[in-house]
Amino acid sequence: MELTPALICPRCGSVGNDEAACSQCGATFSSQQQGTATNPNGEPLAQDPSSAPPESRDSLKTNATRSSAEHRSDSATLPSDNEDKTGALDLIPPSDIFDEPYDSALSPIHHPIFWGRGRTLFGIFIVNTFFTLLTLGLYSFWGRVRIRQFLSSQTSFAKTRFSYHGTAQELLKGWSKAFLVFGLPYAFLSFVPFTSDQIPRWIPNVLAGTMVLCFIPIAVVGSHRYRLSRTSLGTVRFSFRGRVYEYVKIWFLGILLTALTAGIYYPFFENARRKFLVAHSYFGNRHFTYDGTGGELLRIYAKTLGFTLLILVVVIGMSAGPEILSSITRWPRDDWQGIFLNSVFLTGLLTLLIPWFYLQAAKQRYQWNHSDFGDAHFQFSASTWNLFELRLTNFLMLILTFGLAWPWVQVRNLQFLYYHLSLQGPLDFQRIEQEALDASPLGEELAGYFDAGFDLG
Repeated sequence: MELTPALICPRCGSVGNDEAACSQCGATFSSQQQGTATNPNGEPLAQDPSSAPPESRDSLKTNATRSSAEHRSDSATLPSDNEDKTGALDLIPPSDIFDEPYDSALSPIHHPIFWGRGRTLFGIFIVNTFFTLLTLGLYSFWGRVRIRQFLSSQTSFAKTRFSYHGTAQELLKGWSKAFLVFGLPYAFLSFVPFTSDQIPRWIPNVLAGTMVLCFIPIAVVGSHRYRLSRTSLGTVRFSFRGRVYEYVKIWFLGILLTALTAGIYYPFFENARRKFLVAHSYFGNRHFTYDGTGGELLRIYAKTLGFTLLILVVVIGMSAGPEILSSITRWPRDDWQGIFLNSVFLTGLLTLLIPWFYLQAAKQRYQWNHSDFGDAHFQFSASTWNLFELRLTNFLMLILTFGLAWPWVQVRNLQFLYYHLSLQGPLDFQRIEQEALDASPLGEELAGYFDAGFDLG
């Protein structure tokens, strides 16, 4: 089949029209490519792969793989750019992608995209702050809904926008119930030691701590259930179908075993919580899955601990000896030697942040990479340095602007997550049916007391 006057890139196989160089990899088109579009083996590129020789089918598959990888790296561009960058993949008939057994090299890759601007979110933030102060905090419920609606409506996936359907009246009603159920009893137990000297302080403190431990799992499940039930992609809503008592069992068993094992069981506890929340989350009638293990998370924690101990040994070794140690403790010093030693010591202490960033990045990569939606697999590619750069710049922005850069920080966080997160594989939205479940906002407001919510706004 002839594709005149199309030009085929000799390096990546992308299709171009009347350009001097390939828009994908920058390779120069040669004059020999004019006429019939062929692959490097001389076979027509647009023919049915099933009728081509094995060599040409292998070459065609390689070209499609390269085009798919390039599409992934540029997924956050405008839709017109995305359509141009999938030209080589479009040459393969759909039946050759979806009728064959699952092949990660040929599977479509989908990235979420955030279209919002920091200045727009800043306007919402300023208005929310003004009216919240004016109404002594009452407007905060409406402000939270406005921010969630903005963040959801400006996020798209597979060319479909998210939506948030919660209301301020629901949040206000949920907060009122949470205040009666938890706020008043907790406040009463907190003030008992100051009102009566006859009751030992440890008794109300223990009771208050027990209340917190009991309400945290209720808050987590309730918040997750409410937020998902009020979120939709297109016309199909999410839902959460896990039961509170199941999570309560995981919660208290995990706390007990973590305490008995001096923290060794904690990665298994964290993995069990993650699996429960993911496996009971649904989009329409299709649920998410998670196949991570606590042993792999334990390995990540062990590496982090080893890295931390290594840095501590180096820092302590630098300060070994009474003379050097006394020089460091007498800080600041005017002589150059004292300044140098103190600078090196402080730099060594700051390097202790590196294991923490490694832990956060490694955990996110592992947990996302072991999460699936049907036959599609999540992939998260952020490195430790990527996360360190993001957190450092966000911290400097907040400090230098006295917190006014908060909207831009939120936008940067979302763009960072969506840039490194992808879903690879067939989605088949046509077979997903609506099975939305209602939920109470009580758990959402309980989560607010413990800062255990799942929202960005």
